[in-house]
Amino acid sequence: MNCEEIRTIVGAEPNTNNPNVLAHIASCPECASYRQEMQAMDRLIYRALAVTAPAEQTAAEVLAPRREQPTRIWRMAASVLVTVLVGALSLWLLTPRESFAREAIEHVKHEEESLVRTSETVGEQRLEEILAISRLRLKPGAARVSYAQSCTFRGQNVPHLVVQTEQGPVTALVVTDAPTQKTERIDEDGYQGEIVPAPRGVIVVLGKNVPVEAVANTLLSALEY
Repeated sequence: MNCEEIRTIVGAEPNTNNPNVLAHIASCPECASYRQEMQAMDRLIYRALAVTAPAEQTAAEVLAPRREQPTRIWRMAASVLVTVLVGALSLWLLTPRESFAREAIEHVKHEEESLVRTSETVGEQRLEEILAISRLRLKPGAARVSYAQSCTFRGQNVPHLVVQTEQGPVTALVVTDAPTQKTERIDEDGYQGEIVPAPRGVIVVLGKNVPVEAVANTLLSALEY
């Protein structure tokens, strides 16, 4: 099972004992963290629903003038709290791309030494081996690849490439197992880039003060899925 399938199951049942889920999160820190967040949200909602209201009023109290109705007030407060929590959860679930972009930048930072200008390129056999892990192939001569590694990203192995351009180096993460999305621009921590939809998953391209669109277009047209 991949990360997206695991997160779908965990999102529906944070405390699931599904053996496939437990085996996956034991080796995937990102999904383990996601499960902890969902469990925490689940506990908050449960506590809101479990608010204990004061005892019901007696008939005499109901007839007394200018008396508040505490039971109704507590129920309204609990309802508002649940609404806020559910709204926050929905907003969080609807913004996965921000997390995706942030994770991509953090990953590139760990291998930032590869993002340098150089005239050296990766051998064709080495490049083929890296791409073959993800069932990919790059048309010969399509791009000047100076760095190629198979890296763990979001619980899966993805090709991490650095493509040399006239303006400078551009990093590309070819994430074949990711939800379909529209093109998204990135501009954070000194990095500029894009997340673009691909035949399988997405391609993330990042650079520093370097146009990345050409590299994204080159990979989209030259990568064989």
